[in-house]
Amino acid sequence: MRIIPYELYPYASDLALCALRKEFGMYDHCLNTCKNNKAMQPFLDMKRNYFYLSFDLWVLEMQQRKHYINSFHLFYANKHKYFLINTDFILILECCIQWEIKGFMPYNTSLSWFLVALKCLEQQQEAKSQTNPHPNFVPTSSTNYYLDFCIYQKLLLWYKQTFMQANEKGNLKPKQLNMEEVKSYFQTQLKRI
Repeated sequence: MRIIPYELYPYASDLALCALRKEFGMYDHCLNTCKNNKAMQPFLDMKRNYFYLSFDLWVLEMQQRKHYINSFHLFYANKHKYFLINTDFILILECCIQWEIKGFMPYNTSLSWFLVALKCLEQQQEAKSQTNPHPNFVPTSSTNYYLDFCIYQKLLLWYKQTFMQANEKGNLKPKQLNMEEVKSYFQTQLKRI
């Protein structure tokens, strides 16, 4: 299961964005049945609010790109309320690193995945420094990280060696991804400001 942090929707390929149709179904199922999932646990820990926020922003991104959205998804997107929260930067960074390892290119931009991650971090830091960026906005504490290219490359190498394996076609895929282990390792490597 691959849930994409909503901050990365503008950079996700059309294929990855459209694949979220199925992933949201699995995400919803895990939330309903209180399942644990090592690859998804940080998203599950953010509960329903993050699910609703991600789902609504996914519908908006799909509409912007003029992709088909069925009536059920449109109905469901208009049925709930949520407050705005930033995704933990480590989840954003993990996704960027995985996509770089897989050879995916950011959508409609010349930025590298490193620069996309850096841009997301800077946006979180700016939002945190504002006194009230939005009345329904709750900033996260993960915005005190420092990331440079050397740190990014070190994290990428560790992630590739620890969690990526070639499938039958030779494509690298995550194997036994444990997001708690990723989060713990990334936190020790990112320098705090």
